[in-house]
Amino acid sequence: MEQKTEKKKVPVVPGWFSLDPPERLIGNRCKTCGDFFFPKVISCRNPNCRGTELEDVFLGTKGKLWSFTTNFYQPPAPYVSPLPFVPYTIAVVDLPVEKLMVAGQVVKGVDPDKLRVGMEMDLVMETLYEDAEGTEHVIWKWKPAA
Repeated sequence: MEQKTEKKKVPVVPGWFSLDPPERLIGNRCKTCGDFFFPKVISCRNPNCRGTELEDVFLGTKGKLWSFTTNFYQPPAPYVSPLPFVPYTIAVVDLPVEKLMVAGQVVKGVDPDKLRVGMEMDLVMETLYEDAEGTEHVIWKWKPAA
């Protein structure tokens, strides 16, 4: 009997999210004002705060669709795209606890005509591409909540 070996998976952007269950985005939070940031920052960006101490935090995995668009052209490098280029949809999702907007691609197979501003979205991890050695390069994406 042939045994399947699990492919190696690596984040497209190291340090921005965890592939260990539960898969989550990694941001940071200002210890002075409590504001959240993604991607991480080196000092608080709140203009009313002078905080410099930040702590790494896992961000929420659910939010509401704030806006979306479909990209019909191939972005320049370093973006890696399948050939031929396949259009993809980008969503901006409002994370309610963090009061933070996070952009990301929408998972493959979701018809953009079915997306509606305000609908619930879930964070998932999906392979963006596989390299010549068979390593899967993974990125965060959004999908409509079930």
